[in-house]
Order: sequence, then structure tokens, then C-alpha cells
Amino acid sequence: MKIPVILATGFLGSGKTTLLRRMAESHPDWHLLFLVNEFAETSVDGDTLAATGTATHSVVGGSLFCECKAGDFLRIMRNEVLQAHRECPLDAIVIETSGTADPEAIGELMDTHGLGEHFEIRRIMTVVAPARFLTLLENLPVIEAQIQASDLVIINKTDTAEAETLNVVESAIRILNQTTEITRAEQCRIDFILPNQLSNLPRAALSTCDANPFDTIECIWPAQRNIETAREWLNALPSEILRIKGSIQTPEGSWFIERTVDTLTIEPSDQTKRHRLVMIAHEDDLQVLETTKQALN
Repeated sequence: MKIPVILATGFLGSGKTTLLRRMAESHPDWHLLFLVNEFAETSVDGDTLAATGTATHSVVGGSLFCECKAGDFLRIMRNEVLQAHRECPLDAIVIETSGTADPEAIGELMDTHGLGEHFEIRRIMTVVAPARFLTLLENLPVIEAQIQASDLVIINKTDTAEAETLNVVESAIRILNQTTEITRAEQCRIDFILPNQLSNLPRAALSTCDANPFDTIECIWPAQRNIETAREWLNALPSEILRIKGSIQTPEGSWFIERTVDTLTIEPSDQTKRHRLVMIAHEDDLQVLETTKQALN
């Protein structure tokens, strides 16, 4: 019997990591394994998900659907994941793709590269945040690709948008994918089921390593500055910075930070080392990232 695989896609800050946390919380009887793909060179979401107690592996530094990272993904699936399944059978593997990843090569990885011998894709979920969705969709082809590849689209963060906006977003999704299931959620709270194997996987070629038009940069928050100063700084960041996430140390303690195009989250953290923030922007806005880091220092 093949091991079920669930693919969770969605643009930066849409709520993919929250979705995986909800799955772990709502199905404590499931033996899951998370594989987290992050565009930055270090893993932030992997640390967050590992805290749920679920076994977590990471592929960092690019998309697992590009030529330069697919090898890392295949190695982890063939070695670490299969070994974990032999030791204690898995109910499902959940792969959180990079927010900038085009998942349409998943069929290529399953068939041409031999993953289909041991694994089967049961679901491709795309998480969507309604704020700025239409603007991002118009300017970033990867969002269209994520929706077209999915069999379930979750319109998340419904509490942050008006009913008319949600209806427009849902109509735009339906135009792109006439057969996908669409559901609405707050903080990715949905009734999750594990369906049968998907019959028609997208089978695009792996992307080249220079095809992803985004840049990341890491910075450290000065530990002597308090949390209110951090909040003010985060709220004042330019809109060109599409995502910032990580952990910081202040005189009041450690904090988990996440800022997206529509939300800011600051929560106490038990992180005691590796405090750093990862900022992501379009490659055209690399100078904005560099200037922001210099100003912080």
C-alpha cells in the first residue's frame, strides 16, 4: 500500500503553516510527517511545526520543484521518509511548499523520478488570503499556477475581508479552476478528510534555478530594543516586503514574529537561540530589503 501524500501550497503568508498545525491538533490519532520547503536558506516554519511534536524535515534555499532542489526532496523522501514509515507506518505525509513555488511539476517528480512507486498524492490544497489577492494574482503567475494545480482551495482569513471581497475572490478562483473544491475558513479551521488518490496530476517540467523571481535576506533584531519598538518597526515596513518571519529577543523575552501583506502576529516564544528574521520580496525590490536591513542595524 502506497503512503498518502498531501501537498499544501499557497502564496507567502496565506496560512500554510497554520493549516499544518491545525491538522496536527485536530487529528492527534494520525501519525503524520511534515516536510517543509522554504525559499530562504534557513528554516523558520520547520521549527514552528516541529514544536507540535510531529516529525518534521526541511528543504531550504529554493523550491523543491526546481532543478537545484528537487534532488534534496527526492533524497529525503526515498531515505528519511521511507525509513520513518518502516519504523512506524505513516498515515500521511504533508508537504508544505515554499510560498513562491509552482507545484505543477509534482506529477513529474512522482512519475519520471520514481516517487510513485512508494507514494501517492491524495490532495493538493492551496491556501489563499483575500487581502490583495487580485493584485497579487495579476502580477505573480505562481499564484495562478497554485490554484490551477489544486483540488481544494481554502480562502483563509475570512475575518479580515468583507463579504463582497470574498465573493470576488471566490469567482476569480472558479474562473481559474472550474473543478476544485472551495471552502472558507478563519485561521485554517476546516474539517479535513483524506480523499482517494488524485487521478490527474499536473506534469510540468521542473523549473530552472533562476526562474523564481524572489529574494530573501536575513537580519537580527537588536536585543536591547523592546517589543513595542519592534511592533512599530514592523508596522512601518514598506509594502514591497511581502513577508517577514522568524524570532527575536528583547528585554521582555523571546517572540515569534510574522508579518504578511494583511496581518501582523507577535507571540511569546520559547526560542532560546537562532534568533533571526527572514524578509522576502520580489527580485525587483532587492534594494528595499537591503536598505531595510541596513536601517535596522
